[in-house]
Amino acid sequence: MPGIIPHVIAGCAMFIIGRYYYRSYFDIENKTKKLLILAFVCLSFSLIPDFSLGIHYTMHIFSRCTAMYYHKFIHVALIPIAIAALLIIYLVNPKRKPIWIMGLWSIILHIAMDFFYYTETESILI
Repeated sequence: MPGIIPHVIAGCAMFIIGRYYYRSYFDIENKTKKLLILAFVCLSFSLIPDFSLGIHYTMHIFSRCTAMYYHKFIHVALIPIAIAALLIIYLVNPKRKPIWIMGLWSIILHIAMDFFYYTETESILI
């Protein structure tokens, strides 16, 4: 794993991209509130796939091998969920569409970053 810092940077980058790409959405009422929600969603969604590793590193409840198994399983499970949710959001027009779109893209970016890291170091397959 490249660590938490690249994933936080990716979440911040997704926030900046979302802020400028959906400029018209954030220029209307409650601008600050919507920007804070976007920042929280981008940062938290870019860290969600690593919560099993976070539990391992903070509490040492299970071994690293077990943590990596769950980490890889979460990645494999989240990619179709995120893509399906993204397609549904594009088809349906919910109230907070830009925020959810950027959050789901943050998950996909996180998994893509881990995939390219794993292809360099080890197998991503379970």
